[in-house]
Amino acid sequence: MMENAAELRKKYPYTRPSVICHGPIIGLGYRPPWRLGNICQARFALKHGLKVMLAQQSAREIERTGRTFQDVIDSASVSASEAQLEIPWGADGDHLRNEAEVGAAARAGCTHFTYDVTADLKAGFDAVVEKVLKLNHLAHQIKCGLKFTTEISLDEGESTTAIDEITRLLSVLKEKHVIIDEIAPRFPGYFEKAIDYYRDIKDKKRICDTSDFEKYLKQLADAANANQFRVCIHSGSDKFSIYPIVSKILQKNFHLKTAGTYYLEDLKILARHDTALFLEIFAHSSAQFARDRASYELSANPDEIPDIKKLEGAEIARLLQSGQGNDNLRQVLHVTYGSILTARDETGKPLFGGRIEKVLRDNFVEYQQELFSHLGRHFKYFF
Repeated sequence: MMENAAELRKKYPYTRPSVICHGPIIGLGYRPPWRLGNICQARFALKHGLKVMLAQQSAREIERTGRTFQDVIDSASVSASEAQLEIPWGADGDHLRNEAEVGAAARAGCTHFTYDVTADLKAGFDAVVEKVLKLNHLAHQIKCGLKFTTEISLDEGESTTAIDEITRLLSVLKEKHVIIDEIAPRFPGYFEKAIDYYRDIKDKKRICDTSDFEKYLKQLADAANANQFRVCIHSGSDKFSIYPIVSKILQKNFHLKTAGTYYLEDLKILARHDTALFLEIFAHSSAQFARDRASYELSANPDEIPDIKKLEGAEIARLLQSGQGNDNLRQVLHVTYGSILTARDETGKPLFGGRIEKVLRDNFVEYQQELFSHLGRHFKYFF
């Protein structure tokens, strides 16, 4: 695929990632290597004229899937070609934590760099500034004068990001001749994987109150306008309750990242058309969940998943429906994607990947309809 993608980029400019300078920007990364979902995303972006990061993957996701930034960008190039996506699209090297990761993303051709300073927050303000300076300097060295956009990821901090700390950080970096395009703060409330936003948990129930989020977002929007940065929202998949608020308050000045749950749409098709294979994947995911959940903030309780072995495929697919199914099932499957995509049998052959891809190819018309519906629910407020 690599040579094919490289040839495409030589012949057709629209298959090369571009620098996206103005919002709204939609992150549309796709984790599996078979790129069928990436092609659907490209077709959806073309249909609605969306500015997208068609290639978006975090360094942590790269580790878990066994892919590379180059592979992710090549997949997006091929997908753009398949969809004839002749509007600019970007490539986001997401959650880059060190120089090795920035180097890999830059050499692959990323046009947006997300500097993750989570590990430096506890060390204090100066450590954060030093990390951003170091990573940004390296990106400029490798890009050799080519333009790119930048972002600082603060979203995995332990508490809501103080807005005056954001403005202070940007001011100090500006004094050192570093301009940051986007800030991803830690918002009040919880942005867990694969489920909607919620404010708190009381008596083991999620409190779905968006008032604190809205108040904070208004203050953040004022700071963004005054300091000329774009607001970036991470873990944005399936956060249906906040999309109208984001649209109303931020207008176009935002970047929404939604890479995670497209894999669950794949599994929905699988449940309908090869229930036995789905049950194999669920068993493997359940066995890996305790390990794989360690780096995620989750409230999932596997004990609250129904006995799916007793259900028909269509019933399981309904449990996977975003916002309407079983959140515990969705989260267990969501965070174990890496274990499924990299599982091998005793001969070294992929245990699940090839079989999943075949089911999706055999039912591609239905799959694309399902994915278009999922994408539409996410972005109808932003068209």
